[in-house]
Amino acid sequence: AGHTVTAYVRSPEKLTIKHPNVSCVKGTLEDAAAVEEAVKDKDAVLVALGSRSLLSRDTACSAGIRVILGAMKNTGVRRIIACSSFGAGPDNRKLLSWPIRTMLYQVLADKDELESDIQKSDTDWVVLRLTRLLDDPARGKVHAQLTGQPPVAKISRADAAAFMLGQLEDRTYVHQFPTVSWSS
Repeated sequence: AGHTVTAYVRSPEKLTIKHPNVSCVKGTLEDAAAVEEAVKDKDAVLVALGSRSLLSRDTACSAGIRVILGAMKNTGVRRIIACSSFGAGPDNRKLLSWPIRTMLYQVLADKDELESDIQKSDTDWVVLRLTRLLDDPARGKVHAQLTGQPPVAKISRADAAAFMLGQLEDRTYVHQFPTVSWSS
């Protein structure tokens, strides 16, 4: 849609997309100055942070979002669209089966902090609670809802990314936490 993108990534070799409107910056979230430089003069920030471990407390998402939000505040960027997980947030663990809830306990605790920090920020935010991500091709049939069980608890990374990009122009979910899945 004519966007110019700066991808701030840990491992640039994993970014396989080559496009004249995409530039890649290698960095870590511990480097606040580099994050600030990456978001400076941008219209929006899209965040897709993930945990490195299911079994131990990993604060990659919550610590990372604090650095990103600080950089946004310092540079005057107001729009953020971030990925979280289905099951994160107050009272949403009950939407998950007991084995999944147990397995994702640490991951969801970190996502809860990410969501809380974003919600408390002075930004125009949307937090997408993504269902299980698959490497399947895009279907183009995306469903978003604010409460309850989604029709299908999975979505391709391609469809999730397309929905995320759509939020740059669509203000339907500003200051909300839509659960995003395939429609069927």
